[in-house]
Amino acid sequence: MSEKKFLMGNHAIARGAAEAGATVVAGYPGTPASEIVEDYVQYPGAYVEWAANEKVATEIAIGGSLCNQRSLAVMKHNGTNVATDFIMHLNFTGVKGGMVLLSADDPGANSSQNEEDTRILVHTYGHLPVFDPSTPAEAKAMIKDAYELSEKTELCFVLRPVMRICHARSIIELEPLPDKLREPSLENDRSRYVMSAVAEPAYGGTLRPVIRHRWLNQKQEELSAIMEESPYNWIEEGEGEVGLVGCGIGYSYIKEALEIAGKKLPILKLGTLPLPRQKVIQFLRSVKKVLVYEEVEPVVARMLREIAYTEGIEVEVLGRDNFLPPEGEMSATYVLKSLGQVVPSFKDDLPFAHEPIPVPTRIRSQCVGCPYRGMLHALKTTIRKNKGIVTGDIGCHDAGSFAPMEVQSTIYCMGSSIPMAIGMAKTGIDRPIYAMIGDSTLFHNGIIGLLDAIYNQANVTVIINDNRTTAMTGFQPHPGSEVNVRGEEAPYMHIDKIASAMGAKVYYIEPYDIEATKNTFLEAAKEPGTKVVIAKAPCFLRSSRLGIKTFPERVVKVDPERCNGCKVCINDFGCPALIFKDGKVHIDEATCVHCGLCADVCKRGAIK
Repeated sequence: MSEKKFLMGNHAIARGAAEAGATVVAGYPGTPASEIVEDYVQYPGAYVEWAANEKVATEIAIGGSLCNQRSLAVMKHNGTNVATDFIMHLNFTGVKGGMVLLSADDPGANSSQNEEDTRILVHTYGHLPVFDPSTPAEAKAMIKDAYELSEKTELCFVLRPVMRICHARSIIELEPLPDKLREPSLENDRSRYVMSAVAEPAYGGTLRPVIRHRWLNQKQEELSAIMEESPYNWIEEGEGEVGLVGCGIGYSYIKEALEIAGKKLPILKLGTLPLPRQKVIQFLRSVKKVLVYEEVEPVVARMLREIAYTEGIEVEVLGRDNFLPPEGEMSATYVLKSLGQVVPSFKDDLPFAHEPIPVPTRIRSQCVGCPYRGMLHALKTTIRKNKGIVTGDIGCHDAGSFAPMEVQSTIYCMGSSIPMAIGMAKTGIDRPIYAMIGDSTLFHNGIIGLLDAIYNQANVTVIINDNRTTAMTGFQPHPGSEVNVRGEEAPYMHIDKIASAMGAKVYYIEPYDIEATKNTFLEAAKEPGTKVVIAKAPCFLRSSRLGIKTFPERVVKVDPERCNGCKVCINDFGCPALIFKDGKVHIDEATCVHCGLCADVCKRGAIK
């Protein structure tokens, strides 16, 4: 009898890849996919790494594939954008050993700076096949099948779980791991793996990219036949002429909604791209109207309309572009509400909907004790004095862009802070320009911007927050952490030496020393050219869990006689342990960690 375990979706996916024999696994941390790489270190015989970024992870994975190993590249949707340059070549060359690219989407942007649909990039543009799981168990099954089909078709397969699949938990059936792993080998095939605009004599002088493009297009017919027989697409019979199409987790929301309502409508469950065209035609011909539930964009809804048009089927297709809310995350409630607008009898039987309970809106903030809070306060008071502008980046410190700190003027994507600062400085604007970036983001994609700033002599001050970990996604190591994904000692990349070798003048600050930090920011801005200010202090949250002290404790109290309620400590520092009540500031002893920085902020001496 096989073993069963209650697993998180990401752990089920890792298990599926291990059962398939994947031996090269690389990724970059990003919620909701981070746990897959971390979990994979438990499987014997596999090489696992946190790569510098997602493009590097994808390149590592195909390196393994070309040596006839099964490989896995792991990232979230933002990272797939970074890897796109390579993906748009990988699709032309194909693979040797089975390769899966896992790109996790985050509908509703619960942990992301944007909503995005991976299917458009990798399938609509890249013409790669996609599996879209509806449950954690299906995700595990899909990734195993993806390896088999990848080797059969010589194409990289994409698994696209959404956040509710990655982080949901369910009973997962475990199958045995392979008894024996493959020996690596490489067969040179330069006509495939040397991507260049060279004429191919065997094809009458046709350029190689055109030949490989033709190969990719011919593969689509093979993929369509495979998906027609796929166990991840099926039709369920039901009552009425309104049909429901559930793509990926959309199918689970449909089933939950119908169970709540006690109804049974016709359903087409879809888990693959390309679509199973004949199943789609059969379903569309059986109904008058269909509602398509999919995350995030109306990708399948548009495909269904195209099929209906070319096949002459009179059916109305309602999706996220013409009926359903086009933004945000779906749910069973989302399905119930939309069905109530289309099926009158259904509306009569809708279960009672509870009014949402009002709760205060929480704004993201630094943790208590975080060294970035002192640094952000110093920077806020600095730019208030010298009219400086701050471009921000992805990382814990991005909370400084929200009230009450409101320091960074911009935040886009990984590594964009420094190039944006260059662009601002080169306009000739007569204000100091600061770019703020974290250590992990610097290694990911920021170091190129720093190189560009120094080379082009941009008059910017780059603040690098070096806490030696990728704190925002769960403390994953990076090249400046001195350890690798297994916790083993690894070479340490010195940010100051790298910046200095590039030609930048380097300053150092102790972010718990607010006055000294402020003076350094002012001094650096007056220097011409590109300067680097390194704020080096370990993450307080991680250190406290390890029992490591990051600052000398200072127990402070508020003197209510001296506190005049100016709220400078609230508005310019924003520590969650500070509470304003009855015209005075109070310290919440339950959350205060005794960093004492609030005493440095209060110029009246009311906190001491």
